[in-house]
Amino acid sequence: MLVELRRRAAELGLPWIGVHDLRHTAATIMISSRVPLAVVSKTLRHSTLATTVNLYGHLLPHAARDAVAAIDTALERADRKHATGDLGGASEQRAA
Repeated sequence: MLVELRRRAAELGLPWIGVHDLRHTAATIMISSRVPLAVVSKTLRHSTLATTVNLYGHLLPHAARDAVAAIDTALERADRKHATGDLGGASEQRAA
């Protein structure tokens, strides 16, 4: 397989790309596509999630942005409920 990969790369005038480079490319694509890190880790067959985080954690700035956006959305929803006086749904009132 490696011989064929080298031959094809040479035919196309591409620089040599090893199998390990392709592995890093696959990891980068998965992470940038927001595949859960646990799934990326299992796909790469890392022994621990920490290994994946140590190698690819720098690719996760979107995770922090997503977390902040989720908190912001929840707080805005709570503000809207408070402003309209809808502090508990009918199901919550029935349970009381």
